Amino acid sequence: MVRNTKDWIGLIEEGYRLEGDDDTWMTRVLHHAASLTKRGFWPTIGIYRYSPRTVSLERSAALGPAHARDILAASMQVHTPTVSRFFRSGPSMASLSETLYAREPNLAKVVQQITNGVVHDKLAVKGLTGQGSALILCWLFSERIVPTAQERHRWQCAASHLGAGLRLREFAQTLDLDSPPVEAIFNSGGKLHEARAGAEPPSARAALREAVRRLDRLRTSQGRNDPDQALATWEGLVQGRWSLVDHFDSDGRRFVLAIKNDPRFPDLRGLTLRERQVAELIGQGHSGKEISYMLGIARSAVTNSTTRAARKLGLSSLTELTAFFAPSGPRATLAESVVHGNTLLIGAYPLVRADLIANLTDAERAVLAALLTGSTNRDIAQRRNCSEHTVANQVQSIFRKVGVHSRSELPLRLQQNPSGYTET
Repeated sequence: MVRNTKDWIGLIEEGYRLEGDDDTWMTRVLHHAASLTKRGFWPTIGIYRYSPRTVSLERSAALGPAHARDILAASMQVHTPTVSRFFRSGPSMASLSETLYAREPNLAKVVQQITNGVVHDKLAVKGLTGQGSALILCWLFSERIVPTAQERHRWQCAASHLGAGLRLREFAQTLDLDSPPVEAIFNSGGKLHEARAGAEPPSARAALREAVRRLDRLRTSQGRNDPDQALATWEGLVQGRWSLVDHFDSDGRRFVLAIKNDPRFPDLRGLTLRERQVAELIGQGHSGKEISYMLGIARSAVTNSTTRAARKLGLSSLTELTAFFAPSGPRATLAESVVHGNTLLIGAYPLVRADLIANLTDAERAVLAALLTGSTNRDIAQRRNCSEHTVANQVQSIFRKVGVHSRSELPLRLQQNPSGYTET
């Protein structure tokens, strides 16, 4: 039940509720989100999955006619570079007119065609999990609109939690108290009942205890009546690792579970988990401030991770790091091809110029595949049981044969056709 019409904390609580199936959860989130704004019409929600080359809507719901769901589905069938970036990255909250029309003006006509002239703009809120899935909330408008500063702040915070909530549901719907991701159990007052795995160190227990007590204060009537302060205080994760989730036993007693819910990248390719998380979020277009909020870590930790990741990958700037990890960029597209059968390395994938890799040795082809998937030179050396110096020489040989000067240029060059244009 919605406690009041402007209960932003209630929306976050809905995002972290595990009971019920995904359709029920999605509908609860939609109803609560719709109560927070009177702007626009036909509030719509969807869950979709994306890879560097595909976007697919898995389920949707709308507070309006069935046509509202059709509009969302149709929008995901539009294939342009700007639309591709929109569903995979960019601001968590924005209007179509500022994110799409400004770059591709013809998209305004496409939207009107899809909606029979009814819709001229849309507000969209995206909660990306960081692992190839996302939740999207939409409100339709009959005129061009611009979000207010308050709307941007509140919905960007909420989107971080909705993405984390969806990520949590993808592995935690069947959790019990003994499940490995449950690393600490507290009562509602912050008293620790059990800590295990990553929550065992005293510093971790103290941070979690304080977070449970802090969130309990935010969930009072007083806390809910100051949404901006509450949203600023309730960060996406505790110490970049845990989501706090309510659990009720058979007697109705409430416990708070600290569940490991950080974005997972099983093949770190020589970067630490934190460095990979930050790099991926930067590639999605998030600012350092947003990443700090999403992961619940200090801004300085974000900056340090960014610097180390760029140095390990031989990238010279934040711009290069952003482009390298862009979810629909050349590296991601080619890396996906590497994962699916190594077809890239024999030139069978149509986006790769076969003449550019024809002169590579077998060892250089293996190193090329590793470079495109984000490996550091040290990681490649360890995997190939050779020295880092040998790998560095192979990398320079690849650059020379392909005709580039850096890792960041490599995927762009490999996708470039002989006339100088890149395939889309």
